Amino acid sequence: MNLHKKINKAAELLLAIGIFTFLILIICTNLFHFNYIMNADLASDAILGKLIWTSRQIIPDTWYIAAETRIIGTPNFGALFYGLTGNMVLAEGLACSLMTIFILSSIFYFGKKAELKKTETMLLAFLGLALSANMAILELLYLFASYYAIHTSILFFTLGIYVEGIRERKLKWADAFFSLAFALCLGIQGVRGILVIYGPLFGMEAIRVIYRGISRKAATRGHILKSVLSGIKGEKADWNISVWVAALLLFSFAGTCFPFSTGQELSRNIRNGLKKLVTVVLPNMRRAMSFDQVNVFGKACLVIFILLILYLLADILYRMWKKKEIEASEWGFLVICASPVVTALIVAFTTFGDSERYYFLLIFAMAFAAVFGGRRLKQRWKVIGGILIAIFAVVNIYTVYLPILRSQEPPASELYAVGQYLEENNYHTAYATFENANTLTVLTNGKVQAAAVASVEKMDICKWISSTDWYVPNMPFEDKTAYIITEAEAESFASFLEKHRGEVQFAVSIGKYSVYTSDYNFSVLE
Repeated sequence: MNLHKKINKAAELLLAIGIFTFLILIICTNLFHFNYIMNADLASDAILGKLIWTSRQIIPDTWYIAAETRIIGTPNFGALFYGLTGNMVLAEGLACSLMTIFILSSIFYFGKKAELKKTETMLLAFLGLALSANMAILELLYLFASYYAIHTSILFFTLGIYVEGIRERKLKWADAFFSLAFALCLGIQGVRGILVIYGPLFGMEAIRVIYRGISRKAATRGHILKSVLSGIKGEKADWNISVWVAALLLFSFAGTCFPFSTGQELSRNIRNGLKKLVTVVLPNMRRAMSFDQVNVFGKACLVIFILLILYLLADILYRMWKKKEIEASEWGFLVICASPVVTALIVAFTTFGDSERYYFLLIFAMAFAAVFGGRRLKQRWKVIGGILIAIFAVVNIYTVYLPILRSQEPPASELYAVGQYLEENNYHTAYATFENANTLTVLTNGKVQAAAVASVEKMDICKWISSTDWYVPNMPFEDKTAYIITEAEAESFASFLEKHRGEVQFAVSIGKYSVYTSDYNFSVLE
């Protein structure tokens, strides 16, 4: 065995160890430290998973949907695990762990279809796990909720079909059928599938069709239109790919037209678009790449990744200019890069609210850049790059995962103490404002069902990721009930106390929370 093969075998072994290490860290975090940074949004998915199982409905008709209608998301798999375990927190942790496995599987599927080398596919998977130190991005992909995990899995599955179709000039219709079904499902969930996958893919396919025409021999100076039309006519295999890509977009859009799909209202922001791009969007893109979470060494590594992305994009554009061939896998890379750019432009020039979460695919763009950039490096520089990546990953483990694994579960907090008090005093129904209600339910693992109210004056239902099952008359009026009030809400709550004088009693004060109890449930379903 020569030196080159030995180095490849060593690289495969080290990457396998790295992938396994991060996978174990993610699974341990989800199963044994699920409440590490619990909040109302994270908690809602765990609660929805339980509700899906108990209601026997994929979309419970009592549930107030938030940003997405979940039909193939983490809560849906959490529902199955809840049916097996009867443990809400464990079920959601298992579902998030399963979503991580889905992402890894789809990356390896893509690597196979793109004919990447084994080490390249493993490096892509490893960097997808190891690059992010931003908890907001980790929540999207691997931890606690995995909001965009299904989108990421379907993205790589779809790109695998796409690059194989380009490379072999043949579309496998069984795979294409499943991809269309996924597109419809993501459309039913909301517009994110179009934003993250199908919109950028359609745009990139349009560019590929035009480039295919320009690069043909018929393309001569003064006959650009003729060459473009030549590319549009193309071969039957190319037409199949283009029609399939268009069908994906149409199927996903059709899904958004279902009555229970979640839409997104927005309006134009042309006048202030550039200002929003510079002051809001670009800083959030920086945060998505974890610049705010890593040290100086980490920032230097991220800069190298960004420079690699820019170099590769410039190289592809240069080869396009020279009408040279673009590899099938490189078209996949362009789709990955296009997604956060398209999102950034949409956010900047509309009133759509922004968050670093929308640019999570920058993590995979950097991973792709490392893979394709490595092809251009001599062996010595590959080894140096591997050492830098290993150091970056170890630092991320130390700063992100070790504090989680060392933490108490659930972490000591005033709200957790409130939950313990309610359990000890046999209060299983409680009401609080949104920020505390779902969180309290998950901190007690469902032993206390805390429902969100829109106002503490009326105790009326909060119509945002909550269920009508939790409010009178769907709950018994004569029932031991607790009301959790923060210091900031005390003044507003005074009118409720005045209205129910003698029926609601102060029980205990725990930090900023005051617990009031009653033999009656005064919640209002409106």
